[in-house]
Amino acid sequence: MNLKTIINNLEGSADYCDIRKETWQRTAITLKDGTIEAVAQGEEEGAMIRILYKNGWGYVGSSNLDHLDKAAQRALSMAKNNNKFKKEKTGLAEIDIRQEERKIPMKQPIITISPEEKISFLQELNNILSEEYVTSIELAYTDSLVQKEIISTEGTHISMEIPRVLVYIYLTGKSDTLQRAREGIGNITGFEITKKAFERTGAVLKRLHNLLRAKTPPSGTMPLIMDPHLTGVFIHEAFGHAAEGDLVSSGNSCLDGKLGENVASQQVTIADDPTLKEYGGFPFDDEGTKAQPRVLVKDGILTGFILDRENAWKLHLPPNGGARAEDFRVRPLVRMSNTVMEPGDMSFEELVEQVDTGVYAQSSSGGQVSPAQGTFQFNAQIAYLIERGEIKTPLRDVSFSG
Repeated sequence: MNLKTIINNLEGSADYCDIRKETWQRTAITLKDGTIEAVAQGEEEGAMIRILYKNGWGYVGSSNLDHLDKAAQRALSMAKNNNKFKKEKTGLAEIDIRQEERKIPMKQPIITISPEEKISFLQELNNILSEEYVTSIELAYTDSLVQKEIISTEGTHISMEIPRVLVYIYLTGKSDTLQRAREGIGNITGFEITKKAFERTGAVLKRLHNLLRAKTPPSGTMPLIMDPHLTGVFIHEAFGHAAEGDLVSSGNSCLDGKLGENVASQQVTIADDPTLKEYGGFPFDDEGTKAQPRVLVKDGILTGFILDRENAWKLHLPPNGGARAEDFRVRPLVRMSNTVMEPGDMSFEELVEQVDTGVYAQSSSGGQVSPAQGTFQFNAQIAYLIERGEIKTPLRDVSFSG
């Protein structure tokens, strides 16, 4: 039974229904010190059916596409049962109903590249990274190509094809302690992204080399300059999660009730933009809403949130394509895409010249945040002491919080 027939059969039985059918082709390869550790390649398909009956939702994910009609009936039954216990009203903000087909272009389509070629790429990368001070090299390559079809009782019918490729480099070295440097290279693109991995080898090798001679950092309150990578992670974690509409509408965000208020320096503009050709990009979200740039902070003023249709309805705001699902097994949630702090009008050199004593931090090595309280703690892979406007001693184990 095709998707359109299932949708037609639900007309009149539910307030809303959508089906998201997905076909995935995936490859995952890991290499450690030149030896293949794992190779996995596979294909799977399935669908997620969402049904809204009055105020109750029903969700069923299934890999059995021959019996989606039965899955739809289970979802309808679940929605009716949930409606009996739902005290608050549920609705969906209106969107432009579209029937479109979109494919992200690839210069070197990943499905035409053999596993042997992908392994050969990792082995070549391993050879380039084999310096005397590197004691261990771990490399990971993953790619996926997903074909999605989204159809709804409102008339939405979206077809899209999205490739994603990610290469991870982990280097270990030893001085008085073990030190690790890592680098991730990814995009919504084809196998051509691997060229960028070769271009980044020098940067990750330099990072490890400097870590092996780095000192412990000073403590206290001082100016901090972050490189673009760490800035992106910081904005994603410390601010982006708090701007996700489901947390805002449930009162679990420190940004709740602050729309239109000053939340940052007037130098700060933050955007979440799925239209950028970066790893988090997509043409439509998983509800069929067209992707669009979302300005969250403009000149320090909170101007918006990341929203799916339900939370946009709760907050009385227009939806902006913020619904994302990991795959067909799960329902869409409000999640970020490409979250960035926009450039200002000062050069890097001008920033450093202003600092008498401070820290220049590069690349993230983890951390934790609390979107409800607005607190954060982050670790940098490496940092440098700034003294009298000049970058000096390498620092390791740098952590900052606020």
